[in-house]
Amino acid sequence: MKKIIVLLFVCFSISCFAQIPIEEYKTEISKLNSQEDYDKYWEKLLDLDQITHLEETETQIESDSISLSNMIRTALIFETHGNGNYNPDNLVPILHLTHNYNAQANLAFWPIIMQVRAVGGVIETFGGKFPAYQLEGLSMSFYNYSLLYQEDKYPDLLYHLDTGNYKIVSKKLLEIFKTEKSHQKLKVIESIGKWTNKPFKDMEEYGFFEFVKMSDNNLYIKRLSRLQKLILLSSEKGTKTYKIEHEPFGWTYKLTNNKLSLVDDLNNILITYNTHK
Repeated sequence: MKKIIVLLFVCFSISCFAQIPIEEYKTEISKLNSQEDYDKYWEKLLDLDQITHLEETETQIESDSISLSNMIRTALIFETHGNGNYNPDNLVPILHLTHNYNAQANLAFWPIIMQVRAVGGVIETFGGKFPAYQLEGLSMSFYNYSLLYQEDKYPDLLYHLDTGNYKIVSKKLLEIFKTEKSHQKLKVIESIGKWTNKPFKDMEEYGFFEFVKMSDNNLYIKRLSRLQKLILLSSEKGTKTYKIEHEPFGWTYKLTNNKLSLVDDLNNILITYNTHK
């Protein structure tokens, strides 16, 4: 019953997923004064996080809207009050990152993760030694590629993240929310290719992803109904090289005669995908 009430509250707050009332959030967060205020607010955000994580929403649009709303509120807490009142045992911002499936939002949220880490505490060990859990969330949301047991990659990936350019987090997340709303209006014009999901080098999983041309004449990678814009970097000798717009690691897709590979920034092949039938 509690989760139903919370879900109804957030649906009303963001006008049934039409908009995110960021000014209202700023006002309510500015009024947080006592530790009890903070604890109750974080508890509310945790309840909302669990609704999306346990798939208790009816649609992906609802889930993604609640998730982005959560991240915006968390960002506003840090932007308004800093991390001085942050409890090092608080898991909520960490869960926001790994329970969210919008890759661009996860990347925009990285400065908040860094503020959490500056406090220390549970972030150092939750889900494995930092940054295992956090990098897994980013890699899976961008590429559906698992970094499990690949600790040797962490320093390079962290370097890319640490040298990235970030806007004010709450404003950037609001921009991403608006972009996602605009994606809902697009129609598939053409499928360029379809490949079976393969987050591990030696193991495929159920389902597929595809490259599609949409009604805005742009090319996207489509996983379920989520879209990520693709940028063509080069086309030579029968091979086209694409990157996901604003991806953080310098990884690319190489497509040759419908054979697709995910390649890292040193041109090492991470995954070669099988055509989905």
